[in-house]
Amino acid sequence: MNARLSFISGVILLCAPMAVAQSPEPKQKVPNEAKVILQDSKKQDPETPKEIAECMSQWGPHTQMTKEEWAASCRRTLRYFPEGQ
Repeated sequence: MNARLSFISGVILLCAPMAVAQSPEPKQKVPNEAKVILQDSKKQDPETPKEIAECMSQWGPHTQMTKEEWAASCRRTLRYFPEGQ
């Protein structure tokens, strides 16, 4: 029994320094990649009437959107994915 206790104590002593050495590193705040991509892709200047008109020319009843929904989608898309950049 004494040898068994000695062995267990030795294992605990060997493992203990390793557990102390592996302290968790402080987490750094990682930016959301999707938000960074969207922010980078946004235009700084507003969309032009020509761009809106071109997008609106593609609207039709087959789009399954109202004309107002399509216009909002055009503005959103032109802001996120500008043609000139």
